Amino acid sequence: MIKIQSMKKGSALLLLALGVWSCETTRMKTPPTYGGAVSEGLHEKGGSTVLPFLIQETSKDETYGFTANNPVRVGGGREAGARNQQRYLNALLGPHGEVIEYERQGSCCAFKIPAEGIDNEGQLDVYSLTWKGRKEPLKLYLNMYEDGPLAAPMGLSAAR
Repeated sequence: MIKIQSMKKGSALLLLALGVWSCETTRMKTPPTYGGAVSEGLHEKGGSTVLPFLIQETSKDETYGFTANNPVRVGGGREAGARNQQRYLNALLGPHGEVIEYERQGSCCAFKIPAEGIDNEGQLDVYSLTWKGRKEPLKLYLNMYEDGPLAAPMGLSAAR
């Protein structure tokens, strides 16, 4: 063991900082979900540093998230919208708790918004969702320019 008294003050601080840094990086391999639970595999597609939203309800509206007229409103705008989309998608599970894989398909459906977007115009992002046992991808519409209550779309569940 190295005795800190015999080391120079700067070297001791450097070793201490490296030790704290290395502990932090190993702890965040699988980030915890809210409530302290650890969710294995939930963050594989969305980036391992993006914690999920806490979603406690399933929508009773069969169009919620599945149509351009009723997208999931994750909010965040240009500053945090992409991250909020990942947080929302990372919180979703298949109907029986299956891990979801998702891929952004593109943008569509331009609409006017105040003081955001390009020329005060926003677009919805369209994601394709799949999970083990699902034959055809599920299409989900997300709006990062407007906030709204978050729920799992009908037929899906959420990591609680």
